[in-house]
Amino acid sequence: MKILIVVSRLPHPLEKADGMTVYRMIKYLAPRHEIYLACFHERDEQLDYLPEVQKYCAAVECVRLKRWRALANVARGLFVPGRPLQVSYYRDLEMQAAVDRLIAKYQPDLAYAQLIRAAPYIQNKTGMKRVLGMQISQTLNYSRMIRHARSLFHRVLYAVEYRKVRRYEPAITRRFDSCLCISRHDKEALAGHEQIKNMAYCPHGIDVRYFTAPGDVPRQNAIVFSAFLDAPTNVDAILYFYEEIYPLVKQQVPDVRLFVIGKSPRRAIRRIPKHDSSVEVTGFLKDMRPYYEIAKVGIDPVRIAAGMQNKLLTGMCMDVPMVATSIANEGIGAEHGKHLLVADRPADFAEGIVTLMRDDAKARQMAAEARRFVEQYWTWEYHFEKFESHLHEVLHGPHVGETDTRRLGRAA
Repeated sequence: MKILIVVSRLPHPLEKADGMTVYRMIKYLAPRHEIYLACFHERDEQLDYLPEVQKYCAAVECVRLKRWRALANVARGLFVPGRPLQVSYYRDLEMQAAVDRLIAKYQPDLAYAQLIRAAPYIQNKTGMKRVLGMQISQTLNYSRMIRHARSLFHRVLYAVEYRKVRRYEPAITRRFDSCLCISRHDKEALAGHEQIKNMAYCPHGIDVRYFTAPGDVPRQNAIVFSAFLDAPTNVDAILYFYEEIYPLVKQQVPDVRLFVIGKSPRRAIRRIPKHDSSVEVTGFLKDMRPYYEIAKVGIDPVRIAAGMQNKLLTGMCMDVPMVATSIANEGIGAEHGKHLLVADRPADFAEGIVTLMRDDAKARQMAAEARRFVEQYWTWEYHFEKFESHLHEVLHGPHVGETDTRRLGRAA
């Protein structure tokens, strides 16, 4: 199969979640298919990633996204009804030309766009099947962002985008042969979701071989949280945890420590260790496994999210018992009390952490069950195999309505 992939950032395992997922997808598909990639890069140093992804692609077009132009597009997009600001941000004539060149030269059988921001580049292309990886519902995501925004400016901005994506997402599904989302929660957030018949659930997984704890490292009274720390969802999560939950934990475990791992931490996060020596903000780490190896508990306190949470799978895979919000667990569907502890109130969240720190036997049992759960349902291979089969069905098989979620992926 000849597959064109269009994505908003250059795929790489050290990039954000969507870039990492596409990199893994390409690496998985490349031995059996011919892959053509069209992507953006925003900084020159990102081009260091290019040789790595070129190893798996027959052709790559990597277009520089000029930030000034993208922001100008957003300003104009404020007055375009029904077009999300994120789609305006990535609206670029050079990228469209790159996509057109790849199509004209290689005539792919199928085109795949990752996220709605890439959809316009292939939505009108005929002569090939088109698949949209919506992944998360932006409608669901922005409804939650409005609720927890810390400033009036961001509440207004998120409200504008929410109104736009709420109209755009159901409409864009009609332009594709198949649309993929993480779980039923994402689909059910779409207006008129009952009438959307070309949608399937397609989550992704984790590298269980890489994220394996050695098992012989002494664990400390430490909590670990890892995420891209410039994303509003993750900034809200760690500030919420630090301000409302961590003090309750410290009351009962005075020697507790908090490891905050992630690229590009915002100033509000970087300031925390300056007045609290129990907190370590590491910044970017090429290998974060040593922190998971010594922490007794992992956390995912997100209140703003859709889709699935890589950070939750990472902890579960690394034999770290996890405490998470119900939103964090929404796309994964782990069982409370068996694979992890779910808590949405600060007092309950803190109680879960303290319980796991004090009860080593319970913590070990939960960590072992979580690891088995990930090995069974959440490996990269498990989901990419089903994704590949779905692409074959889109290309060769008759459309029979919504794909059975049990075949394509384990939906929550």
